[in-house]
Amino acid sequence: MSPRRPLVVVPLALLAIGAAPAAAEAQERTVTAIGTATVRVRPADRHDNASIRKAVRGAVRRALPRAVVAARRDATVLAAGTGLVVGDVVAVAETAPSPFGGFYEETSGPFGPGRYCGRIGVSVVRRVDGRRRRVVRRRRVCQFPTQVVSSVSVTYAATPKQ
Repeated sequence: MSPRRPLVVVPLALLAIGAAPAAAEAQERTVTAIGTATVRVRPADRHDNASIRKAVRGAVRRALPRAVVAARRDATVLAAGTGLVVGDVVAVAETAPSPFGGFYEETSGPFGPGRYCGRIGVSVVRRVDGRRRRVVRRRRVCQFPTQVVSSVSVTYAATPKQ
């Protein structure tokens, strides 16, 4: 039994020695940065739901590319500080800009998906026949976000500076 052990151990040792450089080469260097962009929502008519919806969608479309540009700028600074050069994009993910954001998502609206205008009830206390009575008045309001914030996490391939 003793002669078999060296025969098994030697090929395993050679395999481990040969795999070590391959594992080191397979390790890819990357730089990940988070980019954030804020765009104001400016509808043509503040009291028209279609105008507000168009302005919010336009703000979302403009904010995302700006966030990617901001991530590239931050990744370049990070890479330069560590002696690397930023390469191609490896992964992109949209992230939540803040856990303390607004009370509704920009594209959903407070009155439902894509609905920014609706009727709300307002309680008013009045004296009617000498007694206090609660009267509910309904009025139409439009509520929309004043700005849209987009945040992305982008991972770039990195190579050593030459």
